[in-house]
Amino acid sequence: SAMSIGGERRAVQNPFIRYAQEVGWTYLSPLEALRLRGGEDSPVLRAVLVEQLQRLNPGVVDSVTKAEEVVARLVRVRPNIEGNLEAWEYLKGLKTVFLEAERRERNVRLLDADRPEKNTFHVSDEFRFRSGRASIRPDVVLLINGIPVMVVETKAATRPEGIAEAFDQIRRYHEQAPELMAQVQLFALTHLVKFFYGATWNLTGKALFNWRDEQAGDFETLVKTFITPRRLLRVLTEYILFVRKDGELSKVVL
Repeated sequence: SAMSIGGERRAVQNPFIRYAQEVGWTYLSPLEALRLRGGEDSPVLRAVLVEQLQRLNPGVVDSVTKAEEVVARLVRVRPNIEGNLEAWEYLKGLKTVFLEAERRERNVRLLDADRPEKNTFHVSDEFRFRSGRASIRPDVVLLINGIPVMVVETKAATRPEGIAEAFDQIRRYHEQAPELMAQVQLFALTHLVKFFYGATWNLTGKALFNWRDEQAGDFETLVKTFITPRRLLRVLTEYILFVRKDGELSKVVL
């Protein structure tokens, strides 16, 4: 259809998406992503997550019903940093399901950090998400096993103030669509030359890192080194830190 051709063309125009595909991410047009999500108010690719939950948890998540129960719990986490911690605990495999047959709780895996090939990696653009009356549309979203783990705002290199504008947009997403951002663990701001990144729910200027300072290379190298599936799995499971101090929860990416 004309729409999917438009989607493909846009995907080719956006180098970030091209580089993601070259390192192992599968592109989904906005239309395909919406179909798998089941609606604009769904933060996850429901169909993908239901299937992956069963595949990653043989004998534990042994039915579509059980998988859907886990998905329902995941998308219902509180729309704030507390919910984001809970979503991260799901990613880490720290959450459990009750098995009636065994009369006990068993841990449930949402991703396999040790065996990247067991996971699905999708990249989609123009990811329209509706929360009540508000509607947002992040440029690019990276999803592992159907779960949105990273949001990317891309700006044209010709706009010198682009990074500041992109950061403002990320802040706005937290305010207007906290149900989506409760799932997302990382964000990146790109300028087609620069690549900045940070942890969701930590939106101070100090918490924004310039990937070029840590990783030499052109824009293509910066993108590919950051989002290589194996590496992003490690960042999500080993380099994100939630700290509670005097009852106040904060988050950093190391």
